[in-house]
Amino acid sequence: MTKSRFLLLLFVIVSKSMMAQQYTTTGDFDRISKVTFGFGLNTYFGELSALATDTKVKMGLSTSLAYEHLFTDNIALRGSLSVYSIKGADSLSVETARLQRNLSFKATNIEFTAQALYYAYRHPHSGYKDRAFANPYFHLGLGITTNKPKATLAGTDYELRPMRLEGVEYGTIALVVPVGVGVSIFINRNVDLQLEMQYTAALTKYLDDVSANYRDPSSFADPIASQLSDRRVELGFDPAAAGDARGEGTNDSYLRFGFRLGYYLPGSLYGKSSIRCKVVKKTR
Repeated sequence: MTKSRFLLLLFVIVSKSMMAQQYTTTGDFDRISKVTFGFGLNTYFGELSALATDTKVKMGLSTSLAYEHLFTDNIALRGSLSVYSIKGADSLSVETARLQRNLSFKATNIEFTAQALYYAYRHPHSGYKDRAFANPYFHLGLGITTNKPKATLAGTDYELRPMRLEGVEYGTIALVVPVGVGVSIFINRNVDLQLEMQYTAALTKYLDDVSANYRDPSSFADPIASQLSDRRVELGFDPAAAGDARGEGTNDSYLRFGFRLGYYLPGSLYGKSSIRCKVVKKTR
């Protein structure tokens, strides 16, 4: 082999080696999907709760399971399944009108959402093990929630939706729009802790079963429904007249503070990634 051919062959080998070292798909060495499990506290906003006038904020618990996949250096998509509880009561208000109305509710619902997340810091080209210690993010999505408000009378819980206390028939499923912020904190090479605040706007006025006007008491076939519709009488006040305002007609919402523990899944579970990254330093 001549010297010129030898140098040419050596150049080709070195060039290919450098390219292989500098570029790779994240699926070969990286983890860009994770599952998360978390807990949180919820507070609800609607006719039966107002931060400005309530003497106590009623909190409910939530738990969630989610799958998150990174599609670009900054953007991920998350599917989340949550079980959460919300509650509210006029008895906690300092407003005379609400104290006299004397309504209350509680609910345990199931929520499913699909959310897009935008991370402030890019996914490191050297791999997930070199991710930022604290990475703030913003998320926005769309989802559905079950809607099954209940109220307690004489120690027994009653589901309110079938009773049509305002003469309005609403569904057991409602659309929701979650929006929030959080920060993902590095715990170890495979685990993150996500601290998150999420505000969820429900596209329904009946998470609390209160929105419109009082029904005519004589229209109820069930005396329990009549009692739950107008609970002023329990406090000694005259019953409301048919057509009097029972609610304000605004959509309900809820706020969640919580945390998630996330575990990065091995790339072998989902194949090679479509993200092609330049390797710039060694991983931890």
